[in-house]
Amino acid sequence: MHHIPKLSAPDDPLRMGETTLAEGLGLPLAFGHAYLTVLVCLCGRARFTLNFKEHAVRRGDVVVLAEDTIALFKRRSRGFNVFFCLIPKRFATEVAYPLPNPLFVFLHDHPHCVPTQHDRPLIAGWVAQMRDIAGSCPTYRHIMLRNQLQTFFLKIAEQLPAQPTGGRAFSRKEMLSWRFWELIGKHCTRHREVQFYADALSITPFYLSRLTKAFFNDSPKGLIDRQVTLEIKALLSYSNLAIGRVADALNFADASYLCRYFKRQTWVSLSGYRRHQHAASGQG
Repeated sequence: MHHIPKLSAPDDPLRMGETTLAEGLGLPLAFGHAYLTVLVCLCGRARFTLNFKEHAVRRGDVVVLAEDTIALFKRRSRGFNVFFCLIPKRFATEVAYPLPNPLFVFLHDHPHCVPTQHDRPLIAGWVAQMRDIAGSCPTYRHIMLRNQLQTFFLKIAEQLPAQPTGGRAFSRKEMLSWRFWELIGKHCTRHREVQFYADALSITPFYLSRLTKAFFNDSPKGLIDRQVTLEIKALLSYSNLAIGRVADALNFADASYLCRYFKRQTWVSLSGYRRHQHAASGQG
């Protein structure tokens, strides 16, 4: 395969495989509707420009591209080949749920990760496990792939330097954006109103919407709802709380309102989601 792989729609499932990227040489890289793309160099060498900085990618190196990363594929050796994993938005939010905020800051500034010699065999093993799960584990594939990706990113997080931004000072806009993301993690179970977060940051909702569009490519309400939905999913998947208790835990007026909210966000009913998760995990 020589072309640039793509997701054809935002709700496509996770996709993985191998490609030389040869047809994208000299062009900006775009992976369709992938919200996050992981590339692992299997062999050969290449040069990428990532957010206007040039990177030499070699065998075993990892490149993590967010949907807003400006990536240009400049040169490649004859034998260059990469493993790719295209992650749609919905799946990416599930993966990101337990990950620490400093990791997102680090990957934003350092999309090209160079593993140590000790870790390179682990990367190869991870790729092999991802392929095996995709090809031979239909029953628990979704959960296993999610766990593999979380382990992958947590391994990077374990090795973050003391100053993951490399000492670069954040602009005020960046600080406000990341502070907003932290506030959502702390308060989304009690507060779903954009005004609450704007007030906490001492800015207007309009200015907050401009910041989140620039840094996260989403609205403040979209980001809040995404995190609240993950909290609901976690309680449905990992607890036996009645729906009314889930509503109380997440500050919804009643179970009926919670049901309408969840179905609006996911197009799935609460009971349907819980049945599916319990069946997938062997509880049903």
